[in-house]
Amino acid sequence: MRQSKLLTLLAIILLCVVLPAVSLAEGRWSSLWDSGCALLFRTDNVTVDGKASFALDGDRFKTANIHYVQDGCCSLYDLKLLTPKADGTERETGWTIIADDDEDIYVMEVFYPGKYRVGSDGREATLLRRSVQLDAITDLGGLILKQLEPTLPADALTVSETEGGQSIHIALTADQIPEMAASALNLAAGYLSNRWFSYGLDRSVNEDSYVSFGNFTTVTEALTYGTVRWTLRSLEADLTLDSQGRLTAVRGTLCAESTFVDKTVRLVAVDYDFTMTEYGTSSVRPFDPDEYGVGLFEY
Repeated sequence: MRQSKLLTLLAIILLCVVLPAVSLAEGRWSSLWDSGCALLFRTDNVTVDGKASFALDGDRFKTANIHYVQDGCCSLYDLKLLTPKADGTERETGWTIIADDDEDIYVMEVFYPGKYRVGSDGREATLLRRSVQLDAITDLGGLILKQLEPTLPADALTVSETEGGQSIHIALTADQIPEMAASALNLAAGYLSNRWFSYGLDRSVNEDSYVSFGNFTTVTEALTYGTVRWTLRSLEADLTLDSQGRLTAVRGTLCAESTFVDKTVRLVAVDYDFTMTEYGTSSVRPFDPDEYGVGLFEY
């Protein structure tokens, strides 16, 4: 089953938004930290909708539209991708993945219209799931970031109380984030890549490697497999929390440098806009081929 390398980059987006912000003011961001961890790792019922546009050195290379529903151990993951082509048109790719109670995974890819395949990969079943190891990592991350509070400028964020909760604006640049926080961000991104896609970013680094950006088929593949370090350059983000401290919207722009295995550095810019709704009421129906008008793929 092909995995979405783009979700690795989307995970980095959310980490860049939530992890640096939590330590900006003592106690002030504990609710944001809890909301981010709860959404990413401890939420078993939520609906996430969003769009992200990716650009490399100023040129857009991918747009992603995402609809994700978590319902206990069941999930519905719909991803639509648009890639610019040289003739001015766009190539459409993506898929719909449904995981239901029988532990099977049903995959419908744009590449195979009218067909579905069946798998049984447990990692696909719940992208947002809690684990003992992850709890330890998020707890440790929170403790480390708390120690960095005095080194970060208080004016990097503004918080406004609303009738329904809080509205938060964050503006950060690379020189406002300590190296320890940047390293923690890279470790977290590597862990998520391994957790969700079994890539494993703990690989050997040969500085004289012949591997270059052009060795990969797509920009997304190159960034995922060839980046050895991400460096946040700037971040503008607006977040909305409800009265229970749950994230309901995250939108903004992220610029990060990708340091490649051959030491070249490229700028990746991402415009993103996500909403989180239906906490506790999201529902995933069992897979029905007739509902989607598909038949079993014949190998």
